[in-house]
Amino acid sequence: MPPLRVLFVTTTYPLTQGDAIPSFVADLARCLVRDHPIEITVLAPHHPGAALHESIDGVRIERFMYTLDPHRQCLAYGHGIPDNLRRNPRAKWQAPGLLFSMLRAVRRHLPTTDLIHAHWIEPAFVSWLANLIDRKPLILTVHSLKPKRSRLHAFTLPRCDRVLFNSQYTLSQATAKGYHFRGQVVHQGYDDALFGQVKGSGEKCSTWNIPTDATLITAVGRLIEVKGMHILARSAETVLKQCPSAHLVIAGDGPERSIVEKIVNTNPHRDRIHLPGALSRQMVARLMADSDLFVNPGIIDSQGRAEGFGITTIEAMASGLPAIGSRVGGIGETIEDGVTGLLVSPNNPEELATAIIRLVNDSPLRRQMGRAGQLVARQKYSWTALATEVADVYQQFIPARRHSAGRANRS
Repeated sequence: MPPLRVLFVTTTYPLTQGDAIPSFVADLARCLVRDHPIEITVLAPHHPGAALHESIDGVRIERFMYTLDPHRQCLAYGHGIPDNLRRNPRAKWQAPGLLFSMLRAVRRHLPTTDLIHAHWIEPAFVSWLANLIDRKPLILTVHSLKPKRSRLHAFTLPRCDRVLFNSQYTLSQATAKGYHFRGQVVHQGYDDALFGQVKGSGEKCSTWNIPTDATLITAVGRLIEVKGMHILARSAETVLKQCPSAHLVIAGDGPERSIVEKIVNTNPHRDRIHLPGALSRQMVARLMADSDLFVNPGIIDSQGRAEGFGITTIEAMASGLPAIGSRVGGIGETIEDGVTGLLVSPNNPEELATAIIRLVNDSPLRRQMGRAGQLVARQKYSWTALATEVADVYQQFIPARRHSAGRANRS
């Protein structure tokens, strides 16, 4: 039997191999192609400077343009579509073009597609529209939901053949909002060929003049409100005052960077706080290999959003780090309090500081939690295992589709 032909439809995908754009969709595609008889073509928005067509790790990528002048495209990437829509008036005018261009791209690929796998609600809706006549199986992965009940979500979810939620928290959100769907949880995974494999330099990130004997506290994520990096920045004065050997790295970029910088600049221990900006995946893996503990200080933001899962926490655990995280969203699903790390109340700099100080001052506990977290990550969250779960979902729909197609041809 020939390989299964799957069309990924998404609004974000790495523009270059190993760049700072979240790569969980690319990681899944790579593992499906590597470990299963599956061919994948990815449809994603274009961005100035990116290739329109390329193949990476056996995955074919097509980036569709959504404005006449590609250099004016500003809706996708950058700070992300929701923030771009709020902050850039020009981005709002590009939304219809992006959706229409996505629809045309899906229609063009349907004759050579066995199954569509959409990521996020909007691509699933567009795929459903494009697929009204062909009726190819449609799988949706939900990475996050709007805080308030959405008509688009309510319409789209029951029209998908299967809905995969990235966490139990995200699934419970959908249930609480009264959405109807045929769904299950398939967690996001980490790149097991990178995280936990890169060795520390032994020099504690000499690029930023961090001493070799420093205790390195690390946080990685886009600098947007829901990530809570401003809460971590506020906790830093207490932590660094009581832990003179500690250094803090907050890696990432985004619209909240100026807020984080303002807080950091008032800290008397400013020289031990490092804001390197967005890092490539290789650099993130090296940073985690050099670190001693990881912090995910997520909050519920002013829009009512919380982090659906927290893939950076899994990457840190895979790297052997104990993790400190907030009891909010899907973060609590990744950290077992007292076993693989510590959970704290969200939006509470004092409680966060206390947890960080506890682990900074207890290296045997850090090592114990780090080993436990690494075992959990390898057993539950490697893409190698999770891609098999997704491939099994695909197979539930393909035999029936091929059987019905064969009957139609015989008639």
